[in-house]
Amino acid sequence: MKRAPLLLHLLASFLGTNSENCEKEQMTASTVHCYKACVYSWTSDGPHNLQCYYIKEIERGLNCAWNPGKPYTNTTTYTLKIRRRLSPIHKFITFTNITGTSYTIQRKLLYISENTTIWVETVEQRSKMCQRTKSITLIPKDSEKPATPSDIKYRKTAGQLNLTWSTSEKLQYVLDYRKAGTSNWLSVDFPPSGTVQGLERLAAYEFRMRCIFSNKISLWSSWSKIYLVPPELVDMPQIYTPVTELMQKPGKRLITIQWENAATVNSTTVQGYNITIERIPPNQYHVIQSIETLDKGCVFILSQASFKLRVFAYNSAGSSPANEIIIPPFYQIRLNNKINATPYGNDSILISWDSDMNRRIKGYIVDWGPVIGNEMHVERSKYIKKMLHSYILKADSFEPKQRYRIMLHSKTRKKIYVNNTEITIGMIDVYTLEGTPRIGPNNVVVTNISKTSAIIRWDRIPEDECQGFLQGYKIFYYVNKATITKTNASISVNSSTTFYMLSGLTRKTIYAVKISGFTNAGEGIRSEAVSFVTKEYDDGEMKIIAVGVSIAIIVFVFLVMWRCLFLLRRIKGMFWPSIPNPGNSHAIRIIGRNSLLPDMDNELSTLNTNSPLMETEEDLESLHIIEEVTSTPTDFELQDNEQNSITDQESNSNLTDQPVLIQVTDYTTMENFRQIMPTIASSNTAIRPNRCETEYNNQQNGCLIQSYMKQQVHRTGIQTPECTRIAGD
Repeated sequence: MKRAPLLLHLLASFLGTNSENCEKEQMTASTVHCYKACVYSWTSDGPHNLQCYYIKEIERGLNCAWNPGKPYTNTTTYTLKIRRRLSPIHKFITFTNITGTSYTIQRKLLYISENTTIWVETVEQRSKMCQRTKSITLIPKDSEKPATPSDIKYRKTAGQLNLTWSTSEKLQYVLDYRKAGTSNWLSVDFPPSGTVQGLERLAAYEFRMRCIFSNKISLWSSWSKIYLVPPELVDMPQIYTPVTELMQKPGKRLITIQWENAATVNSTTVQGYNITIERIPPNQYHVIQSIETLDKGCVFILSQASFKLRVFAYNSAGSSPANEIIIPPFYQIRLNNKINATPYGNDSILISWDSDMNRRIKGYIVDWGPVIGNEMHVERSKYIKKMLHSYILKADSFEPKQRYRIMLHSKTRKKIYVNNTEITIGMIDVYTLEGTPRIGPNNVVVTNISKTSAIIRWDRIPEDECQGFLQGYKIFYYVNKATITKTNASISVNSSTTFYMLSGLTRKTIYAVKISGFTNAGEGIRSEAVSFVTKEYDDGEMKIIAVGVSIAIIVFVFLVMWRCLFLLRRIKGMFWPSIPNPGNSHAIRIIGRNSLLPDMDNELSTLNTNSPLMETEEDLESLHIIEEVTSTPTDFELQDNEQNSITDQESNSNLTDQPVLIQVTDYTTMENFRQIMPTIASSNTAIRPNRCETEYNNQQNGCLIQSYMKQQVHRTGIQTPECTRIAGD
């Protein structure tokens, strides 16, 4: 009889209660409720997505949560209802006036092992419409849900994501992850702590986590919040060269350090930078100071000691590799002589200084190490108490003939700081035992060589080879290599000199030079011998000689050319003589005085204008010159027959005085004219010839004139008549 109501109630719960009318059930006074008829809505406008789970930690009760509807306000209230199906009494339990979207049902109001139906209702104030969630049925003990994982810490390095959180061995975890910007999650079953591998180093990822009990039936926990893992910082920051500025107070310097992200690093993924600075070498009060900053630079006030600086960038995923630089010691000349150092045996050095009574000074720090080249390699550091003003440095590292540098600093602040805590007060170099230089100067050269002088140049001996404080150089020079001995006198110069002028040398002589350095321990090894030869003449003398030789060569060449031209002229006169122009000869000028040539010029002018030879071009073309004109025997016989009235005596006397007839041609020389002219002159003045002689002489003169005319005509191209007959024929 009792099962019928129970079956009816189960059937009603499965069929739903959309239009269910509220019933009034008889219960105890505390649990009597009246349900009025209302219309239910399961849309998203009302409360929805109801979930209930059992949590032991929360009073061993049942926690229910839901999503509010759209008209949700701060004044909206909810009603949570529970129907216990197998309970004969208190079948319905109602919790009203719930202002939030979650509620915890206490354990004493539940049957942990029976089915329980739960739903949430609310009434919309304006329309008075009832809205409710879908009801859920569960057994509380099987609805246990673990707490959501929290406090998850992660680190991503080399493509691996390492996770750590507060775990429990009873729980099993699931991790969802995806590349940032994508929508698909990848799930991985996770042990209490684990690593996700195979991720891209330069990509950002998102992940979330939930858990479930592994030893019993339970619900999954809620998802944790979504964590964003930024890309890895795979490259170290790039540090620029530190900028050093000396401060007004001696012994302190301002160091400015700046850096930049690597090219592969996006500045938006960097959350900050970490800088660590430490003093080197370490001592019994060694301190490393760490500073975090968002800037890409930092300023330190340091002493002149050596320091080590590290810089790395970091974000939530991890940190980049650290970039490390060494700030070397700074050597300031004006700090010398403020500290004294003397050898104290072969393996110790005694240092002393003026004790400073300044209250700010907490103590002293001494650094020392060998000097290689001009750089100090700090090997040891020692902290000295404030009240001391001298100290003996004992170390197995002190070696004879090795240069060491000692720096003294005062500590002005607590030991936990490095920045702005020290002041350098002294620096000095010292040898425990000095030696002689191991080598001589290199690159010995001789320049500016003259008759009696030369300049010697060389390089300094390196500090590592001096084995002591170099005092100067010695210069040895010899006439030749055969006379080189160690007893010869030398010339000494100070250690800062690298050249010297040798004077008083002999001209055109071979010399050899050697140079050595010396310390307080004595002279070192000499350099290789360098030979040179002095000049026979200085540069000025050579110029004068060169100018004289050049002038002599020029004069010699000029004389040779003039002589050659003279010889060429004589050879030409011998083989190719020049024929003088009779018209310009002295004989013609003499003839002109006897009034023959003026008549001849008149006749030539008349001939040029009136001669029938110039009438036609054919006559000009037929012009020819008689090469030779002579008197034939026939002419002389005719001449004798016409002069038959002259006696033999007159004929004999006339013949003896008559000039010799010379053959006249076109090329009559001046000598012919000289022979003819006196004869003509004497015949015109001394002897009065008879008619026949006069005619003969006129004939001869005419022939002479005609010969001259032929020469003139030959020049001008005019044909003249032959003079082959005696005048009057």
